[in-house]
Amino acid sequence: MSEALLQVKDLHISFDVDGKRSPAVEGVSFEIHPGEIVGLVGESGSGKSVSSMSALRLIPSPPGAVEKGEILYKGQDLLTMSLSDLRRVRGSEISVIFQEPMTALSPLQTVGAQLAETLRIHKDLSRDEAWTQAVEWLRKVGIPDPEERAKAYPFQFSGGMRQRVMIAMALILKPRLIIADEPTTALDVTLQKQIFDLILEMKADETSILFITHDMGAIWELADRVLVMKNGRVVERGETEALFADPQEDYTQSLLAAVPRLTDEPLERRAYPEGEAPLLDVRNLRTWFPIKRGVFARTVGYVKAVDDVSFSIFEGECYGLVGESGSGKSTIGRTILGLETARSGEVIYADKQDLTKLGRKEMRPFLQDLQMIFQDPFSSLNPRLTVLELLTEGLVEHGILKGSRADVAAHWLGEVGLPADAMNRYPHEFSGGQRQRICIARAIAVEPKFVVCDEAVSALDVTIQAEVIDLLMELKERLRLSYLFISHDLSVVKRICDRTMVLQGGKCVEEGLTSDIIENPQDPYTQKLLSAVPIPGDASKRLRRTA
Repeated sequence: MSEALLQVKDLHISFDVDGKRSPAVEGVSFEIHPGEIVGLVGESGSGKSVSSMSALRLIPSPPGAVEKGEILYKGQDLLTMSLSDLRRVRGSEISVIFQEPMTALSPLQTVGAQLAETLRIHKDLSRDEAWTQAVEWLRKVGIPDPEERAKAYPFQFSGGMRQRVMIAMALILKPRLIIADEPTTALDVTLQKQIFDLILEMKADETSILFITHDMGAIWELADRVLVMKNGRVVERGETEALFADPQEDYTQSLLAAVPRLTDEPLERRAYPEGEAPLLDVRNLRTWFPIKRGVFARTVGYVKAVDDVSFSIFEGECYGLVGESGSGKSTIGRTILGLETARSGEVIYADKQDLTKLGRKEMRPFLQDLQMIFQDPFSSLNPRLTVLELLTEGLVEHGILKGSRADVAAHWLGEVGLPADAMNRYPHEFSGGQRQRICIARAIAVEPKFVVCDEAVSALDVTIQAEVIDLLMELKERLRLSYLFISHDLSVVKRICDRTMVLQGGKCVEEGLTSDIIENPQDPYTQKLLSAVPIPGDASKRLRRTA
């Protein structure tokens, strides 16, 4: 085997938590060779991202500190390298695909300008040449109409489209090593397959990838070797096929057992009495966004994000929305809650109130009943508030706090699998998966009647995902909650959704019982979505690596 491109030796990292040093990574060692994909898996908070981001000294210090170890890139220790030398390595030699694109993309520049700027900093290109390459990379990662979308700002993209921009930014300089931190978490299965193809192309060109994920299907399709982390340590490592076939550690076995599969049996469905009025009735909903051009910002057209969509959700039902990124799933959820303005149509709540006709003040009395778990946990949590304040501010605002704020916060943290002492910390002190659990706790703490779950479990590792799905379903039964469950993960949708609608380009292409949609899809688009689902252990998926 060729000489290692990256060597991590006996790495120890700790964080200052309430004045005490708390170990996050303890004695981690591994290496990556040219043209190799190494998968790094483990539960949220296991130290995956911390150990990887330390290679480019991206761990915030304080509170984080590398206490011991070496990270050698081409024989040079990145931890002791001068900042000027490190800047030359960042981007051009080693690139990062971050888990949360909104934290890595500037809101003040168009996405095309940001990509072009990256090229001009590292390469001798004219503005026109850099812009042309930026547009081409947007096309490569599946951004529709890239010439026009390059002129848009990050907030004008869906979560999945922002992640694709982030991937383009990481790949555009063709680095020798890519640190991919949950790069496909926010992507639907067809786009995920497209990104997998891009990654495999770069592997064939001797690019190395450290692929950090909780998606065991992605690991199966891509990785040459796997490292399994738990509590800051590597507990198992091996060739991918051997490890999947015969995992030695109980922890690895539990990770593989928790993976949702299309072959799983769905949870029990409840029957809806004939004539029962729906809790929420969406009728002919249209949400269009204007396209403006020129000095006077005249409207020259519309993006038809949602175009004549109708469906009903009953009390105690979990209704699924699936489709590719940009298909209108999140826009429907945001329009229902008044976060986007409907162009036409109705959203009838509790058989009497059209929510699309309400202003901000008129909507206020309904906010306890109607909650949302957002797709991007970092941007939806106020960075200036502690978790205690985040979990209880809604209860105080609605006058429904029962008991002390600390006791209530501790209860809901426990419900989503976080320790009580997390209430005194701030959002930036948590991993992406932990932040998503905080968002879930905040939404259900006010005991709503209807919750929009916008990719609510996509950022969670498989074991916590299974626990949170069970929690959401238990709360649904106990509190008679109704969910609009927006997801690109068809395996999860099959497990928990009673009925499902498939969206493409803002329109419904198929709707029905979830089991029927999954097991007997009628529309070619639905069939394409299902064929692209990563399946751990499926030899045909593994063969793509050498095809």
